[in-house]
Amino acid sequence: KMDTDKFNYVYSCDLDINVQLKIGSLEGKREQKSYKALLQDPMLRFSGLYQENCSDLYVTCQVFAEGKPLALPVRTSYKAFSTRWNWNEWLKLPVKYPDLPQSAQVALTVWDVYGPGRATPVGGTTVTLFGKYGMFRQGMHDLKVWPGVEGDGGEPTSTPGRTSSSLAEDQMGRLAKLTKAHRQGHMVKVDWLDRLTFREIEMINESEKRSSNFMYLMVEFPRVKTGEKPEYSIVYYEKDGDDASPVLTSADIVKVPDPQMCMENLVESKHHKLARSLRSGPSDHDLKPNAATRDQLNVIVNYPPTKQLSSEEQDLVWKFRYYLTTQEKALTKFLKCVNWALPGEAKQALELLGKWRPMDVEDSLELLSSQFTNPTVRRYAVTRLQQADDEDLLMYLLQLVQALKYENFNDIQCGLEPGGKRDSQGLAESSTLGDLDSSQILTAPAVPSPVPNGKEGADSENPEQDLCTFLISRACKNSTLANYLYWLDFQRASYLPSSFR
Repeated sequence: KMDTDKFNYVYSCDLDINVQLKIGSLEGKREQKSYKALLQDPMLRFSGLYQENCSDLYVTCQVFAEGKPLALPVRTSYKAFSTRWNWNEWLKLPVKYPDLPQSAQVALTVWDVYGPGRATPVGGTTVTLFGKYGMFRQGMHDLKVWPGVEGDGGEPTSTPGRTSSSLAEDQMGRLAKLTKAHRQGHMVKVDWLDRLTFREIEMINESEKRSSNFMYLMVEFPRVKTGEKPEYSIVYYEKDGDDASPVLTSADIVKVPDPQMCMENLVESKHHKLARSLRSGPSDHDLKPNAATRDQLNVIVNYPPTKQLSSEEQDLVWKFRYYLTTQEKALTKFLKCVNWALPGEAKQALELLGKWRPMDVEDSLELLSSQFTNPTVRRYAVTRLQQADDEDLLMYLLQLVQALKYENFNDIQCGLEPGGKRDSQGLAESSTLGDLDSSQILTAPAVPSPVPNGKEGADSENPEQDLCTFLISRACKNSTLANYLYWLDFQRASYLPSSFR
């Protein structure tokens, strides 16, 4: 292939030189101010706008990116004009090619002397340095000058030098496209015909500029050429642009250690103790909620068992605990609000537990979960299960066997031993609340002791039973229940006591 068929290019990041721009000529006629403007500002008579010859104009140039300047502006040197404005001067911009982003644009402003140390903008224009395909502009361009304003470097700019109408509709835009195609080698080059054609194009452009209401500033962008080889196009490219960069799916979180994070909040602890002290009991006894609070309490009571109550909701339930004693569904929510580590608060809760409306049998299963470790609460759940017949108990048997691993076997053993005593919270004297160990073995007898006076079963003799004793006692009365209990216990043998095996 011929050299003209090849696309020669160089990356912008490899050109470690300053960007240059040539300021050509300014075509068009300046519109003079009205007499009313002269009367308001008499200094206009001494400006270059009313000179017989061309006034001493100069051009400033500044590079912008994303609406912010990248460098200080530069200006053309002083030049006296006679019949037309023609600078024909290369400006060296204080920015290099590797420092240019793809959205970089240059704002040009034509200035006229307005007085001592003062200047007024004749007009401004803006043009991007890279085209839409990332190629640096080359050759000469006629930019539309917007009168009376400075060149705007914002995005989008208000002073575009290359508008859609000037590129597609008028004669100048069509000829500019053809000239660019010829420069890039897409047309056959004939020297004698090219000279005549370009001369004709120049005359057409001059005629179009004179007939237009706008002024046009001709600028020329540099061309990269080495020796006799064809011209090189400057393609925008960032250094190490081929290297893969990891994409973070989530933002990096900087963790700062806080030594007080795990410490007790003294303010909240004091508020909790004051709100739930024994002194507040009489005042809360007759407390009734208003309509809005009652609706909020109904929403809390209807929460599913897995819903965690906020501190505000817990305080609200505790405040109206006496009002909620008539609702059996509210008992589990109340017991979740109790801080069992505080003896005074636990004592109030256990006293109120006996006054609460008895809950349904199916709701008592929640009190046998891992959230409730107080033996008295768990025995209360067992007393509710005693009201269920063997057929209903068989439906709950799988959940009840799974709840065995939350039982405190030490407490059960101490309670069954002769002379074993329990405190006011239902705990054995040697046991602690919440310390559960699946390796501990319950030594309770598999068959309940005989009941005097001819009574059968342990339910009528000891209404407050732990879950283990209750299941054993009921299984001894029903062979079907005993069979299911045996095989369910066998499957859960990793935590069951030896007496169940």
